[in-house]
Amino acid sequence: MIQGYPRVPSVVAGGRLRLHVSTTAPRYRVEFYRQGERLVHLGTSDWRRGQWALAGQPDRDWVWPTEEFDVPANWPAGVFLAHLVEGDDDTVTAGAEAGPQPPTFDARDARVLFLVRNRPPGSTSRVLYKLAWFTYHAYNASGGGSLYQTGSWLPSAAPISVTTRRPGGGTGGALSFPEAQDVYDPATPREGFSHWDAPMIAWLERNGHAVEFCTDLDLHEDPGLLDAYNLLLCVGHDEYWSATMRGAVQRFVGAGGNVAFFAGNVCWWRVDVAADGGSITCRHPVVAQADSDQWWRHEPENSLTGVSYRNGGGWWTGPRDAVGYTVQHAGHWVYDGSGLSTGDTFGAEQRLVGYECDGARLTRTPAGHIVAAGTDGSPPDLAVLGVAPLGVGWQDRPAGANAAATMVVLNSGPGTVFTAGTTDWSRVLDAGHVEVERITTNVLTRLAVRGLRITGPHPCESGSTFPAVGERARFRAELPYTAGNSTVRAIWTVTVGDGPGVRLESEGPEIEVALPPEASLLTVAVTAYVGGPAGERFGTLTVRVLSAHEGAQAKLLCSLRDLVLAAVPPLLPTSPVQVGNRPFGDPEWEPVRDGLRRLLDHGDARAALARAEAVVASARRLAGATGG
Repeated sequence: MIQGYPRVPSVVAGGRLRLHVSTTAPRYRVEFYRQGERLVHLGTSDWRRGQWALAGQPDRDWVWPTEEFDVPANWPAGVFLAHLVEGDDDTVTAGAEAGPQPPTFDARDARVLFLVRNRPPGSTSRVLYKLAWFTYHAYNASGGGSLYQTGSWLPSAAPISVTTRRPGGGTGGALSFPEAQDVYDPATPREGFSHWDAPMIAWLERNGHAVEFCTDLDLHEDPGLLDAYNLLLCVGHDEYWSATMRGAVQRFVGAGGNVAFFAGNVCWWRVDVAADGGSITCRHPVVAQADSDQWWRHEPENSLTGVSYRNGGGWWTGPRDAVGYTVQHAGHWVYDGSGLSTGDTFGAEQRLVGYECDGARLTRTPAGHIVAAGTDGSPPDLAVLGVAPLGVGWQDRPAGANAAATMVVLNSGPGTVFTAGTTDWSRVLDAGHVEVERITTNVLTRLAVRGLRITGPHPCESGSTFPAVGERARFRAELPYTAGNSTVRAIWTVTVGDGPGVRLESEGPEIEVALPPEASLLTVAVTAYVGGPAGERFGTLTVRVLSAHEGAQAKLLCSLRDLVLAAVPPLLPTSPVQVGNRPFGDPEWEPVRDGLRRLLDHGDARAALARAEAVVASARRLAGATGG
């Protein structure tokens, strides 16, 4: 019997890997394999003296015997497997070599996962793949407990802590749910690296997409790590996030970094991380409910990802319903080359949606388009591209009949976020599903460069935009201030509904387009070159083109709001609410007493008249749009 774990899960090429190993054998060695399209053997250590150590508690460092191993400077960055091989004095004397066939990555013992990282970061790729290492350990049951398995070690009250310094963490340890078999991938359990990440990494390498790697812990301990990259990938089941991680990713997007969540149940639980990185702590449902560390109770995760498990669901055991994504706005660049049209469904036969999935709270426009309701943390300008309603057979549907997995793009900017909304994306991708491959390629290609924000449509009225049918509108790429007087070349693509994109090229950061004659979804995308190819940036924005009636109605309501705001100046934070300064919306607000009379007393009758005239003009436009 042999098991081990790393002191820390990452090491730079040319550094030293520190492993803690317990074995009943007098000797052991380590065979090192790198995970790419397949496992590749890169080296074998010398024999080391074996020592036996007892298993520890799930919440404490096991403090097993330590050995260090040199990591060659020429090893490529990637995810590595340390295969622990037992031996005795006879095998040492015989000098047995590593077997011709690599081991499987997944097992309950004799396996240790670790990363080799680039020095400096970003030296071989501007795409960073983050392993969900905290989630691996949340489900790691070595020592008889996890965040899902309770026992005598469990404290009497929340929160729960589990150590990361024990066997497990992606492979090589006990499972929380050993009996739970995925009928669509029975070869590997859902609780580790082989099930979610190995298929994606194999596909990336097979298709020539170079990436670098980090773990949750790397990002938690060094939030500035993201500065070297343009795109962050999160894959599979990325459930447990620290506040430091989340803050780093939000700042990354705000600075022009892009994120692709090829994952589901993302950022559901908040964890605290020990100062030395040796444990994670969470207020989990096994000991807490209302006070639990679910992100949505504190800062809804969908403000970052666009979607939440609250609006999706889970189907954990047995075959599940054939659910795939139904396409909306097939002209969007995400669908380029896929052959899909609005109303088509893809991935249902392969059970693309599940075993856990995330969604947005949705509503329909008068024209029938599905959009985010914007009432639970999902930004209202979310581009909803695929929807998969979850039927009554699903074993968990937090939103009940409204539960629906949702594939979205969010330009919360200047970076762009793509969210697949399902854990099983990588499984279907690696199986060669044509549409899933095409979408993945489009996302990786477009988001591999730094992002920029698109503003518009302009002009604004009352501080808002109302893109209505038949009008003209301008869109502007907000270039970084460092551009200065540099030459700017911008290639724009404008797509309406399912239509092919119209390519427009400009020598500046702005374009003007004619809005379509019918209410629809419109996407503008721009690739801008600031000072040449090295300054390439990409931005995207999807807007809903309103009907004439909706546009006139929106302008009328905002004119009314302007009138009220001019009559009732904003309150100071310390001002008491009383007669004469009640805010608009207060049930006791009275227009004459608290609004217009106050305005006229200040002698600004002209301003009141001008706004009233604007209201009348908007009302006339509304009447014309509705035929009376």
